[in-house]
Amino acid sequence: MFDIPMNTKPPVSLAEMAVSSSLTSLPPQSTKPLASAQPVSTPTTRPSYGGVHLRKGQKTALVPTNGGVLDVIKAGLSWEVSGQQYDLDVECFMLGADGRVLGDDWFVFYGSLQSPDGAVTHSGDCRDGSLPGDDEVITMRLSSLDSRVKKLVFVVTINEAKQRGLNFAGVKNAAIHIQDCSSGADLCSFQLTDYYASVTSMVVGEIYNYNGQWKFNPVGDGVAADLYELCARYGVQVAD
Repeated sequence: MFDIPMNTKPPVSLAEMAVSSSLTSLPPQSTKPLASAQPVSTPTTRPSYGGVHLRKGQKTALVPTNGGVLDVIKAGLSWEVSGQQYDLDVECFMLGADGRVLGDDWFVFYGSLQSPDGAVTHSGDCRDGSLPGDDEVITMRLSSLDSRVKKLVFVVTINEAKQRGLNFAGVKNAAIHIQDCSSGADLCSFQLTDYYASVTSMVVGEIYNYNGQWKFNPVGDGVAADLYELCARYGVQVAD
Protein backbone atom coordinates (compact mmCIF):
# COMPACT_ATOMS: atom_id res chain seq x y z
CA MET A 1 0.00 0.00 0.00
CA PHE A 2 1.27 3.46 -0.87
CA ASP A 3 0.93 6.32 1.60
CA ILE A 4 0.39 9.64 -0.16
CA PRO A 5 1.83 12.28 2.20
CA MET A 6 -1.04 14.70 1.98
CA ASN A 7 0.38 16.81 4.80
CA THR A 8 2.43 18.49 2.06
CA LYS A 9 -0.85 19.96 0.83
CA PRO A 10 -2.57 21.36 3.94
CA PRO A 11 -5.29 21.38 5.07
CA VAL A 12 -6.48 18.12 3.46
CA SER A 13 -6.26 15.12 5.77
CA LEU A 14 -5.03 11.68 4.77
CA ALA A 15 -8.37 10.19 5.75
CA GLU A 16 -10.19 12.42 3.28
CA MET A 17 -7.93 11.25 0.48
CA ALA A 18 -7.91 7.50 1.10
CA VAL A 19 -8.83 5.27 -1.79
CA SER A 20 -11.78 3.05 -0.98
CA SER A 21 -12.87 -0.14 -2.67
CA SER A 22 -15.46 1.84 -4.61
CA LEU A 23 -12.67 3.54 -6.54
CA THR A 24 -11.00 0.40 -7.84
CA SER A 25 -13.46 0.23 -10.71
CA LEU A 26 -14.21 3.64 -12.17
CA PRO A 27 -17.46 4.16 -14.06
CA PRO A 28 -17.03 4.49 -17.84
CA GLN A 29 -17.82 8.19 -17.83
CA SER A 30 -14.90 8.80 -15.46
CA THR A 31 -12.36 7.10 -17.72
CA LYS A 32 -13.21 8.75 -21.04
CA PRO A 33 -13.33 12.32 -22.35
CA LEU A 34 -16.65 13.92 -21.55
CA ALA A 35 -18.31 13.98 -24.94
CA SER A 36 -21.29 15.99 -23.74
CA ALA A 37 -19.22 18.80 -22.26
CA GLN A 38 -18.58 21.97 -24.24
CA PRO A 39 -15.29 23.88 -24.28
CA VAL A 40 -15.57 27.06 -22.28
CA SER A 41 -12.32 28.69 -23.37
CA THR A 42 -9.55 28.19 -25.88
CA PRO A 43 -5.95 29.41 -25.63
CA THR A 44 -5.06 32.13 -28.09
CA THR A 45 -1.27 31.85 -27.95
CA ARG A 46 1.13 28.99 -28.52
CA PRO A 47 4.09 28.52 -26.15
CA SER A 48 7.38 29.26 -27.87
CA TYR A 49 8.46 25.63 -28.01
CA GLY A 50 10.52 24.13 -30.80
CA GLY A 51 10.34 20.71 -32.37
CA VAL A 52 7.22 19.20 -33.87
CA HIS A 53 3.95 20.85 -32.81
CA LEU A 54 1.58 17.94 -32.34
CA ARG A 55 -2.17 17.62 -32.45
CA LYS A 56 -4.16 15.35 -30.17
CA GLY A 57 -3.42 11.72 -31.02
CA GLN A 58 -0.58 12.58 -33.43
CA LYS A 59 2.15 10.23 -32.21
CA THR A 60 5.80 10.91 -32.97
CA ALA A 61 9.14 9.17 -32.47
CA LEU A 62 11.55 10.89 -30.09
CA VAL A 63 14.68 11.34 -32.19
CA PRO A 64 17.66 13.43 -31.02
CA THR A 65 18.33 16.42 -33.25
CA ASN A 66 22.09 15.93 -32.95
CA GLY A 67 21.98 12.35 -34.22
CA GLY A 68 23.15 10.91 -30.91
CA VAL A 69 21.52 8.43 -28.58
CA LEU A 70 18.46 9.63 -26.71
CA ASP A 71 18.94 9.32 -22.97
CA VAL A 72 18.10 12.19 -20.60
CA ILE A 73 14.88 13.96 -21.55
CA LYS A 74 12.41 16.14 -19.74
CA ALA A 75 8.69 16.68 -19.97
CA GLY A 76 7.99 20.29 -19.10
CA LEU A 77 4.40 21.27 -18.35
CA SER A 78 3.02 24.79 -18.10
CA TRP A 79 -0.37 26.42 -17.63
CA GLU A 80 -2.20 29.54 -16.60
CA VAL A 81 -5.02 29.65 -14.06
CA SER A 82 -7.81 32.10 -13.39
CA GLY A 83 -7.26 32.47 -9.64
CA GLN A 84 -4.97 31.64 -6.75
CA GLN A 85 -7.36 28.94 -5.52
CA TYR A 86 -6.12 26.72 -8.38
CA ASP A 87 -3.21 24.44 -7.49
CA LEU A 88 -2.38 22.14 -10.40
CA ASP A 89 -0.11 19.13 -9.96
CA VAL A 90 1.80 16.93 -12.40
CA GLU A 91 2.00 13.19 -11.80
CA CYS A 92 3.84 10.45 -13.68
CA PHE A 93 2.64 6.84 -13.61
CA MET A 94 5.28 4.27 -14.62
CA LEU A 95 3.49 1.37 -16.26
CA GLY A 96 4.47 -2.14 -17.22
CA ALA A 97 3.27 -4.16 -20.19
CA ASP A 98 -0.06 -4.76 -18.44
CA GLY A 99 -0.85 -1.05 -18.28
CA ARG A 100 -0.46 -0.86 -14.50
CA VAL A 101 2.30 0.50 -12.27
CA LEU A 102 5.09 -1.92 -11.38
CA GLY A 103 4.30 -1.30 -7.72
CA ASP A 104 2.70 1.30 -5.51
CA ASP A 105 5.87 3.41 -5.38
CA TRP A 106 6.25 3.57 -9.19
CA PHE A 107 4.26 6.78 -9.13
CA VAL A 108 6.15 10.10 -9.15
CA PHE A 109 4.42 13.21 -7.83
CA TYR A 110 4.85 16.13 -5.39
CA GLY A 111 4.94 13.76 -2.40
CA SER A 112 7.42 11.27 -3.90
CA LEU A 113 9.86 13.06 -6.18
CA GLN A 114 11.90 10.13 -7.49
CA SER A 115 11.15 6.67 -8.83
CA PRO A 116 12.61 3.54 -7.17
CA ASP A 117 15.14 3.08 -9.99
CA GLY A 118 16.22 6.73 -9.77
CA ALA A 119 15.45 7.27 -13.46
CA VAL A 120 12.47 9.62 -13.09
CA THR A 121 12.46 12.77 -10.97
CA HIS A 122 9.89 15.49 -10.29
CA SER A 123 10.91 19.15 -10.03
CA GLY A 124 8.59 19.81 -7.09
CA ASP A 125 5.28 21.51 -6.48
CA CYS A 126 4.35 24.81 -8.13
CA ARG A 127 1.27 26.11 -6.35
CA ASP A 128 -0.04 28.87 -8.64
CA GLY A 129 1.19 28.40 -12.23
CA SER A 130 3.08 31.68 -12.05
CA LEU A 131 6.56 30.46 -12.95
CA PRO A 132 8.06 31.67 -16.25
CA GLY A 133 8.31 28.77 -18.66
CA ASP A 134 7.65 25.33 -17.19
CA ASP A 135 5.63 25.13 -13.98
CA GLU A 136 6.53 21.52 -13.18
CA VAL A 137 9.02 19.20 -14.88
CA ILE A 138 9.48 15.43 -15.03
CA THR A 139 13.06 14.45 -15.94
CA MET A 140 13.81 10.95 -17.22
CA ARG A 141 17.07 9.06 -17.80
CA LEU A 142 15.89 6.41 -20.24
CA SER A 143 19.02 4.26 -19.91
CA SER A 144 18.37 3.89 -16.17
CA LEU A 145 14.71 2.95 -16.44
CA ASP A 146 13.78 -0.44 -15.07
CA SER A 147 13.42 -2.69 -18.12
CA ARG A 148 9.88 -3.57 -17.06
CA VAL A 149 8.71 0.03 -17.56
CA LYS A 150 7.04 0.30 -20.96
CA LYS A 151 5.10 3.54 -20.63
CA LEU A 152 5.22 6.82 -18.70
CA VAL A 153 1.87 8.59 -18.36
CA PHE A 154 1.77 12.31 -17.52
CA VAL A 155 -1.31 13.57 -15.73
CA VAL A 156 -2.33 17.01 -14.45
CA THR A 157 -4.75 17.15 -11.54
CA ILE A 158 -6.33 20.04 -9.61
CA ASN A 159 -5.67 19.77 -5.89
CA GLU A 160 -8.94 19.54 -3.94
CA ALA A 161 -10.93 20.09 -7.13
CA LYS A 162 -14.06 18.37 -5.87
CA GLN A 163 -13.95 19.95 -2.42
CA ARG A 164 -13.55 23.45 -3.88
CA GLY A 165 -15.74 23.03 -6.94
CA LEU A 166 -12.84 23.66 -9.34
CA ASN A 167 -12.40 22.34 -12.89
CA PHE A 168 -10.43 22.93 -16.07
CA ALA A 169 -12.71 25.80 -17.11
CA GLY A 170 -10.35 27.91 -14.99
CA VAL A 171 -7.23 26.72 -16.82
CA LYS A 172 -5.80 27.97 -20.10
CA ASN A 173 -2.64 27.78 -22.23
CA ALA A 174 -1.73 24.37 -20.80
CA ALA A 175 1.03 22.64 -22.72
CA ILE A 176 3.68 19.94 -22.56
CA HIS A 177 6.98 19.79 -24.40
CA ILE A 178 9.57 17.03 -24.56
CA GLN A 179 13.17 18.22 -24.53
CA ASP A 180 16.43 16.40 -25.20
CA CYS A 181 18.60 17.51 -22.28
CA SER A 182 21.87 16.73 -24.05
CA SER A 183 21.24 19.40 -26.68
CA GLY A 184 18.58 21.52 -25.00
CA ALA A 185 16.43 21.14 -28.10
CA ASP A 186 12.70 20.52 -28.00
CA LEU A 187 11.72 17.31 -29.76
CA CYS A 188 7.98 17.97 -29.76
CA SER A 189 5.24 19.91 -28.01
CA PHE A 190 1.51 19.68 -27.51
CA GLN A 191 -0.84 22.44 -26.45
CA LEU A 192 -4.20 21.48 -25.00
CA THR A 193 -7.06 23.11 -26.86
CA ASP A 194 -10.23 22.11 -24.99
CA TYR A 195 -11.01 23.20 -21.46
CA TYR A 196 -14.16 21.58 -20.09
CA ALA A 197 -16.23 22.66 -17.12
CA SER A 198 -16.75 19.02 -16.07
CA VAL A 199 -13.09 17.96 -16.15
CA THR A 200 -11.04 17.79 -12.95
CA SER A 201 -7.97 15.93 -14.27
CA MET A 202 -6.20 15.72 -17.62
CA VAL A 203 -4.23 12.82 -19.07
CA VAL A 204 -1.85 15.03 -21.02
CA GLY A 205 0.40 12.56 -22.81
CA GLU A 206 2.53 9.45 -22.60
CA ILE A 207 6.00 8.32 -23.53
CA TYR A 208 6.17 4.66 -24.49
CA ASN A 209 8.58 2.16 -25.96
CA TYR A 210 7.60 0.45 -29.20
CA ASN A 211 10.04 -2.06 -30.69
CA GLY A 212 12.96 -0.33 -29.00
CA GLN A 213 11.92 3.17 -30.09
CA TRP A 214 10.70 5.75 -27.60
CA LYS A 215 7.66 7.67 -28.78
CA PHE A 216 5.34 10.37 -27.50
CA ASN A 217 1.57 10.26 -27.72
CA PRO A 218 -0.28 13.56 -27.05
CA VAL A 219 -3.43 12.27 -25.34
CA GLY A 220 -5.20 15.39 -24.07
CA ASP A 221 -8.12 13.51 -22.51
CA GLY A 222 -10.04 15.16 -19.69
CA VAL A 223 -11.59 12.98 -17.00
CA ALA A 224 -13.99 13.58 -14.12
CA ALA A 225 -11.68 11.95 -11.58
CA ASP A 226 -9.34 13.00 -8.80
CA LEU A 227 -5.83 11.80 -7.98
CA TYR A 228 -7.08 8.85 -5.95
CA GLU A 229 -9.32 7.59 -8.70
CA LEU A 230 -6.44 7.89 -11.16
CA CYS A 231 -4.23 5.93 -8.77
CA ALA A 232 -6.87 3.20 -8.74
CA ARG A 233 -7.03 3.22 -12.54
CA TYR A 234 -3.28 2.66 -12.88
CA GLY A 235 -3.00 0.16 -10.03
CA VAL A 236 -1.63 2.30 -7.18
CA GLN A 237 -3.14 1.26 -3.85
CA VAL A 238 -3.32 4.19 -1.44
CA ALA A 239 -3.31 3.41 2.28
CA ASP A 240 -5.96 4.68 4.67
